[in-house]
Amino acid sequence: MRTVLAAFSLVLFGGSFAQSDSLWTVWKNTSLPDSARLTAISALSWKAVFEKPDSGIALAEQQLVMAMSSGDLKARFMAYNTLAVGNKLRSDLPAALAYFERCLEVARQMNDRGRMANTFSNMSTVYKELGDQPKALDLLQQSLAIDTELGNKEGLAGTYNNIGNIYKRIGDHPKALMNYEKSAALFTELDRPKGRADALVSIGTMHNELGDRTKALEELMLAISIYEKLGSRLDLGKAYNNLGQIHGQMKRHAEAFVALDKAQTIFTELGNEASLCRTHYYRGIVLLDEGNGSAAVKACSKGAEIADRLDLLAQRLECSDCLRRAYAMTGDYRKGFQSQDVYITLQDSMDQLQDSKEVTRIELTHAFQQRQIADSLEQVRARFERELTYQTNLTQEKNRRNLLLLGGVAALLFAGGVLNRLRFTRRAKAAIEHEKERSDELLHNILPEEVATELKAKGRADARSFANVTVLFTDFKGFTMMAERLSPAELVAEIDHCFKGLDAIVEKYRVEKIKTIGDAYMAAAGLPDPTQCGPREAVMAALEMVDFIAGRRTELLSAGRPAFEMRVGLHSGPVIAGIVGVKKFAYDIWGDTVNVASRMESSGEPGQVNISGATYALVKDVPGLRFEARGQVEAKNKGAMEMYFVHRG
Repeated sequence: MRTVLAAFSLVLFGGSFAQSDSLWTVWKNTSLPDSARLTAISALSWKAVFEKPDSGIALAEQQLVMAMSSGDLKARFMAYNTLAVGNKLRSDLPAALAYFERCLEVARQMNDRGRMANTFSNMSTVYKELGDQPKALDLLQQSLAIDTELGNKEGLAGTYNNIGNIYKRIGDHPKALMNYEKSAALFTELDRPKGRADALVSIGTMHNELGDRTKALEELMLAISIYEKLGSRLDLGKAYNNLGQIHGQMKRHAEAFVALDKAQTIFTELGNEASLCRTHYYRGIVLLDEGNGSAAVKACSKGAEIADRLDLLAQRLECSDCLRRAYAMTGDYRKGFQSQDVYITLQDSMDQLQDSKEVTRIELTHAFQQRQIADSLEQVRARFERELTYQTNLTQEKNRRNLLLLGGVAALLFAGGVLNRLRFTRRAKAAIEHEKERSDELLHNILPEEVATELKAKGRADARSFANVTVLFTDFKGFTMMAERLSPAELVAEIDHCFKGLDAIVEKYRVEKIKTIGDAYMAAAGLPDPTQCGPREAVMAALEMVDFIAGRRTELLSAGRPAFEMRVGLHSGPVIAGIVGVKKFAYDIWGDTVNVASRMESSGEPGQVNISGATYALVKDVPGLRFEARGQVEAKNKGAMEMYFVHRG
């Protein structure tokens, strides 16, 4: 069963069962054993959920009722899994996450670590959609560890694919490509052509993003040949969509139209309008590139009509942008302006949706961390209460025994018993105090002191909004080169040395370290106590960080060893801060300020501290600082933004 489940992790639980009249016949025949009927409805619900989520959910609910009645834990797991997938496809992410939690409970009840790994991997896709990429990666690493221990290569293949999807989402295309290639290699080794083809499509997409379109076409054509042999029509149509898009980007318009025609035929035959909407959009883009505005209007209008009817927000946004450009090309500026208004309205809706997802994510993760921390603290308290009770009872037993054996010296033994009791009590109390100090130290290592104090006092720590926080991001240039030239142990040791140095610097300036993500380091000034430090301290810490890494680089290069260079970026603005996590809770921050700070880092240069116009306005009059205006610099997904390099005066 684990072999089947592993495939579900690949690209949103991909895969299907064959559907036939015989399955319906088995399900409806109440005289057959429950096990046979459960197998039939499990196959039916799983296939249906991808084509018509509502129908799949309805079947899975019937499956769940029978599974609960029969006590079949495997069937219950499968029902919960199908319900989770169906709700995810309907964009009901809280419901999807709740059903995956139930999958996890059943897997633990079965002591089935393979299913646990599969569920961790599947849960990561929900957190990816919620925008919590670190949480998604944490779940995937848990899945990876279990499957590695079990030697489950199919599970590993699916998880590597999901890890690639996370890196794709955050724009780290080289790491995404590396994980997709691991997935493809494992599926090839296992002779799983469907999984290999899915991974090849992802690999082709990444090569396209990286600019190697010839390589992208090779991977897509190989995937298409596999899908054709397997008869995977829906996957084949999606691959042709990608193929048409890439041909269009390469100015091969005739080839693009051939691929899109094939995709349109497949989606029309399958009645898959959601995918057909994207085909019309891609056709419109190719027509715009050809200079055929009138035909582009027709293509994107068809796409917009489907997107409106199915309420596909992302596709509506794409098609409205296509129409805006197409009407401008034909000279119909009135309709062009109308399309522009629609585009702006849809963009606002997308922003609101992201805000809603962020609120949902905070609520979900906050609930989980409250439960985890409360359980943790209660376990510590209960353990030492038991120890104290044991020591007290032990002392009392010794006293009673001694009184019976040596009645002639009762007074002396009573005094000794009292002393023993006091001694044991003091030891127990000292042990409790020592453990309390260790717990406090651990909390203060992972949480700001103010937040840890609130957590201990209330059993929870509320999320808070901060109006003006300066967020600092660092990232190493040359990390891939270092990883190739150093052993894993040497690489980790060097990163550890660098991060320890950065830790000392942020502590010196009382800037709050938030977290590390791979080779990136994130900190913030102005929280949780805004009076502790501000933008000045953040900038001074950033300058000292650059100097520290530069000094380390000089030291290593002089010894003939590879060394990092580092970029630093800062931006100031409002954030939300609070505790997140289930088993590894952590203090984290969210908001557009964090995204912009990350863009300041990626838009900077090695050895430089790059700050936004907002941060510049706060520190421009600080003595001892000198600024180099960079003007309007293009930042990914943010457009042109005002930036400055900051130096010591």
